[in-house]
Amino acid sequence: MNIDLERLKQSMTAQTYKNDVAANNLANINTTGYKRDVMFIDVLSNIENAGVKMKVQTDFSQGTLKETNNPLDLALSGKGFFVVERDGQEFYTRDGHFSVDNEGFLTTSAGHHVNGEGGWIYLATNGEKVGNVSISQVGEIFVNDELIDTLQLVDFDDYSRLTKTGENLFKNASGANAYPTESVLIIQGNLEGSNVSPVNEMIGLMDIQRSFESSQRAVRTIDQALRKAANEVGRYR
Repeated sequence: MNIDLERLKQSMTAQTYKNDVAANNLANINTTGYKRDVMFIDVLSNIENAGVKMKVQTDFSQGTLKETNNPLDLALSGKGFFVVERDGQEFYTRDGHFSVDNEGFLTTSAGHHVNGEGGWIYLATNGEKVGNVSISQVGEIFVNDELIDTLQLVDFDDYSRLTKTGENLFKNASGANAYPTESVLIIQGNLEGSNVSPVNEMIGLMDIQRSFESSQRAVRTIDQALRKAANEVGRYR
């Protein structure tokens, strides 16, 4: 009986975490380039390892492209990531909503520098203002028809090794093999939307609620049975 209660407790805890994951997905439905998280719950039946195992994985499927006509908005069509620098470290993102900072460098919406093959991408002309920016589908950056750099684009052999670090960035913390990618196209004047489906997430939330309520009923039934057994034992002493 105690084992059943403990397993039900773990299951309810897992359902709570799964609810948080789904709620976070819904909260980022309008976040550019956001990749939804999926939580898997495995109920272990082995006597030695009885319990509930939880694992969260990121779904890296393509989001829908949305036209903005902003020349600094870039969408990736295919597999790959932009490379950005934060606090001297390299990070990766699918969020191509870029701008130019006060010094003339291309940055993310959070102010982190975007890397080209030559380092930080400098777009100011004559050190004063940004010229006419054109970016080809392979990442070549032209300012006033002059090639100044090429966007650094990378892909990985194992996406499961990438971890979210906030600000819509990923970090290669577990040493996945990174390599320059040529299988992705850059669409200027577009942004990649979130890959969250509101309908699917709402259906998932309803399933979680039903599972949680089912576990609650089971706990209540066991509690009532234990209480009745305790009363019966006391009565016949």
